[in-house]
Amino acid sequence: MSPYRAYRFTSDGSVRATILIEADTDAEAAERAFHLSDGDRVELWSRARFVAHVGPMDGPVAASIQLLENEPTIDP
Repeated sequence: MSPYRAYRFTSDGSVRATILIEADTDAEAAERAFHLSDGDRVELWSRARFVAHVGPMDGPVAASIQLLENEPTIDP
C-alpha cells in the first residue's frame, strides 16, 4: 500500500481538510478520494506527485502543495 493525501478545498480555494489515504494504486486512491469529496473539490497527491482532482473545478486550483506533518487535519 502507498500513502496518499487528499486535500479538500472550500469554495474560496483554501484547504478545508487533509485526509490520509492508503491504497495499492492511483485508481484505488482516486476512488476513495471521490467518496470523501462530499461535493467539494479534492486534489489527490502521492508525496509531491499530483495524482488526480475530484469534484467540481469551479474554484481556484493549487499551484503547489507544501508537505507538512504526517498528521491529517480534522474536517470541521
